[in-house]
Amino acid sequence: MNKQECKKLENRVLKILERQIKKNDCVILGLSGGPDSVFLLKMLTKLKEKTKFKIIAAHVNHLLRGRASEMDEKFARDIAKKSGGEFEMIKKNVDKESKKAKKGLEETGREIRYDFFKKLAKKHKASLIITAHHADDNLETIVMNFARGAHLKGLYGMEEIEKITNQTKLFRPLLSLTKNDIIEYLKLNKIPYRQDKTNKDTKYTRNFIRHKIIPELKKLNPNLAKSVAKNTDNIREVYQYISRTAKEWIKKNALNKKFTEFMAKEFKKEKRAIKKQILIEIHRIIIGTTKDLKKIHIDEVLSIIENGLGNKKKKLGKLVIYLKNGIIKILSNK
Repeated sequence: MNKQECKKLENRVLKILERQIKKNDCVILGLSGGPDSVFLLKMLTKLKEKTKFKIIAAHVNHLLRGRASEMDEKFARDIAKKSGGEFEMIKKNVDKESKKAKKGLEETGREIRYDFFKKLAKKHKASLIITAHHADDNLETIVMNFARGAHLKGLYGMEEIEKITNQTKLFRPLLSLTKNDIIEYLKLNKIPYRQDKTNKDTKYTRNFIRHKIIPELKKLNPNLAKSVAKNTDNIREVYQYISRTAKEWIKKNALNKKFTEFMAKEFKKEKRAIKKQILIEIHRIIIGTTKDLKKIHIDEVLSIIENGLGNKKKKLGKLVIYLKNGIIKILSNK
């Protein structure tokens, strides 16, 4: 990357940021001290020179790497202050918390970070929570979701903008950039950053995909991350159409305001892809998430409805679904 390419990259990112950040906004930036978040802090600082807004740099010390974790915290604090932003941090023993919750380190760490970001957004009345996920992160997510048998939504990975609350959105402005873009920019501009050695430990699922699976795929297509980033737009459009159609059907055909009863006759008229999405959207409406849904459960519920098996009850995530007198009945285990 030369200076001209560097400037083009800057302008590209600044345009993305300008679409979401307005004058006098407050934003929460997830700042680990690694290259991606350091680059994003640099871009936000540049934008701040033109558009006055408040940056709250949020750092989570996971207490996983001893002195290195403390050095990450100090580094993040120092660069946040040099940029003119505020700094907020918490210390959480992720290893201890993961064992307590009987969850993986990666999942626990993510939950802790986002809980912290959301609390800060509420405290500071922030309009945006901003993270530095890039095209390679999204590629890893898509490969991981594919391997686990994700629904259609999982196959296009992360959204650039996601609604968190009525006041706050999650914003990922770097999804069109590769890791290499970011590293080259930082090297050219001699901007320091921290390296997390645990990112090379392949006992973690994401690291295994990053270091073992994706390098093999890149032998077929060296520009894999950028190619996938373009293709995900097509998958997203298909998903959004199916999702919108399913939501319209639910609104039109619900027999009560709780969305727990529907006529099986009307449900059977729809195409199979729409039927599946209807079940997914019902779970989202009642439970608030699709996290616990599994493809096998969706298929089993479809089977009892299509075959009119009124004596069968089937689990659908945190719901139980059965047929009675031609009506699809839904119970919540929430």
